Amino acid sequence: LVTRPFPLPADAPPGDPGLDGYIDPAKFREVFAGDLPRSETRLMAAAQRPGSVGGLAGKSGVPAWKSLPSWYVIPTADKVIPPAVQRFMAQRAGSRVVEVKGASHVVMMSRPAVVVRQILAAHHATR
Repeated sequence: LVTRPFPLPADAPPGDPGLDGYIDPAKFREVFAGDLPRSETRLMAAAQRPGSVGGLAGKSGVPAWKSLPSWYVIPTADKVIPPAVQRFMAQRAGSRVVEVKGASHVVMMSRPAVVVRQILAAHHATR
């Protein structure tokens, strides 16, 4: 993760370090999207939007999974959120899980059919 300072807005949460986070473009494919073609990941790396480093530590309130059913797709080659962590989160939420072997963090791009099936399963189960 590469960080760059940004000006903090007046309503920034206490303790926000005022940093935007980026994935180093030289490591982008390896870290974020190893199962996509290099031509596509070069464009993704160049066009990536920053994420607030402070926002990663912010509180979100009561999680929806405590009162709503959930579905989860775990990409087993994710190098952003380790699959073991995702399995823990999915189990804690009581999610209906599908694991996708060899898929990266952007499983919705590399294996869209699997993700669509999981979305449709959620739709059919909750309508």
